Amino acid sequence: MQRSALVVSLLALAFSSPVHAACSAGVENCGPSIDDARAKIEQLLGTAYLTPPKIISVEKLDGRSLEMQTGNLYEMRIFAVTTYTGDKLQCRTTLCPQLSNYLVKVDQAAKKATIAGWLFFKQAAGSWR
Repeated sequence: MQRSALVVSLLALAFSSPVHAACSAGVENCGPSIDDARAKIEQLLGTAYLTPPKIISVEKLDGRSLEMQTGNLYEMRIFAVTTYTGDKLQCRTTLCPQLSNYLVKVDQAAKKATIAGWLFFKQAAGSWR
């Protein structure tokens, strides 16, 4: 498994499907929920692996809102623990390019993998995508 720090990857993935925020009308400085992050991670793993691992836990380590000319963005640093079946995690394509900017650590003996990095969301019409 390749290991690297997440930079600005999966912006296209983060912007490709809607994710609803856990914010009520009129609340400022709120961001996507941990459930929103879990959905993004599931989507990411589904595109990376032939048999996606099952997410055991997701932890938000940090997050911040950014106001840009193109709209509000939210960056969320996450840590996820997954389990998988089979002998090893098998990428759909060589080296799982979808995960190139994430730190992925695989424990084959325990059949667990941890994933750390940043998820990016864009606010549009009161929801996060």
